[in-house]
Amino acid sequence: MPSTTRPRSAYRELLDDLKRLAGAGQATLSERLRPLRVIEGSVTTDRANRLVYDVAGSRDGADGFRPRRITLDGAWRLNADHELELRLAQAESARPRTLTLRGAIVQAKANHLVFALRGQDTGAFVRAQRLALSGRWQADRHNRLTFLVEKSRGEEDRLTLAGAWAVGTRHELLYRYRQRSAGRPNEHTLMFRGAWDIAGANRLVYRLSGSSDSAFEFSASVQSRALQAREGRLAYQVGIRTARGSTHRERVALFGAWKLHKDASVSFEVPYADGRIQAIRLEGAVALGPREQAAVALRTRRGEPLGLTLTLTRQMTRDAGLFVQARRNGEERSIMGGVRIRF
Repeated sequence: MPSTTRPRSAYRELLDDLKRLAGAGQATLSERLRPLRVIEGSVTTDRANRLVYDVAGSRDGADGFRPRRITLDGAWRLNADHELELRLAQAESARPRTLTLRGAIVQAKANHLVFALRGQDTGAFVRAQRLALSGRWQADRHNRLTFLVEKSRGEEDRLTLAGAWAVGTRHELLYRYRQRSAGRPNEHTLMFRGAWDIAGANRLVYRLSGSSDSAFEFSASVQSRALQAREGRLAYQVGIRTARGSTHRERVALFGAWKLHKDASVSFEVPYADGRIQAIRLEGAVALGPREQAAVALRTRRGEPLGLTLTLTRQMTRDAGLFVQARRNGEERSIMGGVRIRF
């Protein structure tokens, strides 16, 4: 009579397109020679980001089989093929065991990473079998995209997208990667919905929509410190060190409309793929130059100098009174970029 106890290799379950849990053991030779027992069921994650397997029945129709739930805890990570792995928590005397989930990351939300399981033979995704890990996104010191998985004890597991990311035609942040399944390559694209911001000198940020703690802050170098408002452009370069050890240079070119406000603040309005227009807001110190031009030394909202100077014309401000007000209030000299300009 077949055993109805928990599979012997509960630490090496493999998930396939039929939502089965197979005890493909990494155990003794005699254990591996035993007939494989396949258990029907489905997987999900709980609030502590543990893997939960709901066993629904036995494919071989074993008598006395009872539905039950198996909860597996451990440390999450991504392998080189962008598949999820769970290094299972266990007693110190036991050998390390790792569960590999065959599939792909299919969606990146503000506070979630969504993983879809793939059929072993067909390579197709099993849409009903998706896992959502909760946590937050950030950039690591190599400017790579990283997801920090929340754990019950306040700890975090680090999942690193080890390739280079890119910027789409509508300023969206994209991550593309390739896998091989059933003998053919599969390409995946993750789109992160968010908006760009400037955090400081040589610091560029992409803040994810719908989250207060998910943001990618990159070390970046600005391509030109002298900006012309009429060009409507702000460009940076970001070096991304990939897992292969090479450095990819990604150009982040933002196109939009510069606006100068009466309080000397500046906004750069950037359009995005879903029709949103969001502004990068900065402080500034204005000095008037010849030919009705204004030069603005840009600062962050905290007042930190950015080392950037924006030049606007009177016609571009859409507010002629702004220049008149500046002349009335500025009967003193201002030093901008080493050049003295009289108001």
